[in-house]
Amino acid sequence: MDKIETVCFPMVYHFHQPVNNFPWVFEDVYKKSYKPLIDNIFQFPEVKFTLHFSGNLLEWFLENKPDIIMKLKSMANRGQIEIIGGGYYEPIFAIIPYRDRIAQIKKLSDLINKEFNLEVKGAWLSERVWEPDYPSFLNDVGLKYVIVDDNHFRSTGIIEEDTFYSYITEHEGKTLRVFPINEELRYLTPWKPTYMSIDYLKKAADEKGNRCVLLISDAEKMGVWGTTHQICYVEGQGHEEGDGGKPFIPAFFEQIRNNNWIKSITLTEYMEKFPAKSLIYLPTASYDKMEEWVLPTQIRKNFKKIRKALKEDETKSETYQFLKGGFWRYFLVKYPESNNMHKKMLYVRNKLISTEENLLKVQENRIVSIILKKINEAWDEIYKAQCNDCYWHGLFGGVYLQFLRFSVYTHLINAEKIIDTINALINPNLTSYIYITPVDFIKDSRTEYIIESDIYNLYINPNDGGTIFELDYKPKSYNLLNTLTRWPEAYHESKKLSSKEVLVDRFRRSMLRLRFFHKDITLEQLQSDTYYEFGDFIDGGFRVTSSEKEGKIAILEMEKIGSVKDTESNYRNPVRITKDIYVEDNEIEIRVRINFEEVLGNENVLERIINNLRLAIDFPIFFNGDTNKFQWEYDQKELSENKDLNLLELFEYEGTMFKAYDESYDLRIEIEMISDSDPIKIVKFPIIAYAYTEEGYQQIYQGFNVSPLFKIDKSFEFHLKIKTF
Repeated sequence: MDKIETVCFPMVYHFHQPVNNFPWVFEDVYKKSYKPLIDNIFQFPEVKFTLHFSGNLLEWFLENKPDIIMKLKSMANRGQIEIIGGGYYEPIFAIIPYRDRIAQIKKLSDLINKEFNLEVKGAWLSERVWEPDYPSFLNDVGLKYVIVDDNHFRSTGIIEEDTFYSYITEHEGKTLRVFPINEELRYLTPWKPTYMSIDYLKKAADEKGNRCVLLISDAEKMGVWGTTHQICYVEGQGHEEGDGGKPFIPAFFEQIRNNNWIKSITLTEYMEKFPAKSLIYLPTASYDKMEEWVLPTQIRKNFKKIRKALKEDETKSETYQFLKGGFWRYFLVKYPESNNMHKKMLYVRNKLISTEENLLKVQENRIVSIILKKINEAWDEIYKAQCNDCYWHGLFGGVYLQFLRFSVYTHLINAEKIIDTINALINPNLTSYIYITPVDFIKDSRTEYIIESDIYNLYINPNDGGTIFELDYKPKSYNLLNTLTRWPEAYHESKKLSSKEVLVDRFRRSMLRLRFFHKDITLEQLQSDTYYEFGDFIDGGFRVTSSEKEGKIAILEMEKIGSVKDTESNYRNPVRITKDIYVEDNEIEIRVRINFEEVLGNENVLERIINNLRLAIDFPIFFNGDTNKFQWEYDQKELSENKDLNLLELFEYEGTMFKAYDESYDLRIEIEMISDSDPIKIVKFPIIAYAYTEEGYQQIYQGFNVSPLFKIDKSFEFHLKIKTF
């Protein structure tokens, strides 16, 4: 009698929502995907599943959906499901320190064990990002296996058939089992009729029965991507071919149950039954699309063409196997705003560690107990800020989703405020403070300056035009510079969008950037950043001449000796510009002085420059509230008189004041502009980024920009005062 050919078929579903995603999103995804998927799993007790929930989503289920929790507990008790762990708030392990990796994994494993009485043995890797040192720390927390893309294996020389097994890898002698995800099944489900997936499994089956074809899917894919809710759960709207319109999910689960040659199994069960095929060492990798998205824009365009050509040419399959894209961490270079969040996270956690060390100075046990509790709260704020979703961009919004960036800053500023409270308990004289710290914050071998007080954080980059790139108003845990630069993207060209639709910036949208331009440019040219720049101050390096604290005032002084080009020749006239930043209580004052050098014999050229050019200084501002509730005023009129003015429309006026109000957060900002040439022309326009997401092409609000425009003289200065309350 012939031995039956079988194949092991573990199915993994990954449930995740970003930290602080909108409540209505949780409810919508629950209704369309999470509930029907779990209900269907519950109805097929013979079919095994491995599930993953990010910690914040599992918290939401526990608080809001007790019926689903009861079903999960019932399935855990009957041995139908395994729940795997990972980072509680879904971090990319590669960019968080060892201590945080361990803490986040333990936090999620402890919650799973407490609620479901399950021992966690596997780890979910956010965005399937893998680095070769992972076996060490995962082994340290008792985890036995991870799931990675088959893409990770290609450059090791492994072909598709070899991915039907598990492997073992090690780092520092600490071992970890590795399961490759099957690419073919990932694209078949739920887009194609169920028989196609079954046919694929049939081809993989053999007499030994030790092959493992792993299907993994985002739970959201089974209900909220495009029309998948109808395909997966609505009778008559499934695939007609083969399934007769039956919803994909129950039809698929029935196929698995009814074909006894398909061995439904959890990953732990497979690992306990079969040894690894062999030892393997995997390179740094993520899934193939991610390795394309991370590449610099121009390189990404070329890479996509090369990948497509190789994949479609059967004679080039061996070459395609070794085609490697970019490295996930490069997102921190591609998007400075991503790097900003990451480096602030590291900066704040270092402050917290210093605070922990200061605890040794406290003698009173009651105070120690209070501080320890607050330290734990601060750590959790930092862990929440490590949620991966807003640190990258591909098909999904990622870094373009401004409310997710805002969440990161809110949690990090919350942590800083807790640290302030702890320091005040340790030293009661520290309830109010201000200081300046020179530090290589960006980690680019140059020095930035951070002015910190109990009210503001100002992050200043002298090397990028002497600009402010982060402005935190701590009483509201609010970063007013949570803007995103309108970066060029590879898909801008592929979507054949007109240049009028796609506005991109040449420089990061930071505060205090100086622009020299011809007086005849249009407002649209200024908004689209398509004018000709005559100066070399816009991104030039400024020299810090003084950084000091005088009582309750912090002062940073910068200067640059540069030049401004003539409008009719290549002659450049020398210019000296100083920028002084004063911070006291809730007021920030900026003083800018411009001095043109009078060069003998070029007096007429200088006169022409002065007559033909204008100077603008950028004030990008970010409000996070409901855009319909933004208000603003100008020329000293009250907000109540300007209810119909839209903050996010291009507007020009003459005055000395700009005021705006975010009603959702009850936050106001005022900018007073003082110069010898009052009143001043002031231009305001929205900052709208053009991103392609899973919902299609979108224009995503990223803040607004206010720019006072000044007439030029041989020597002139202006002052700007910023208040937030």
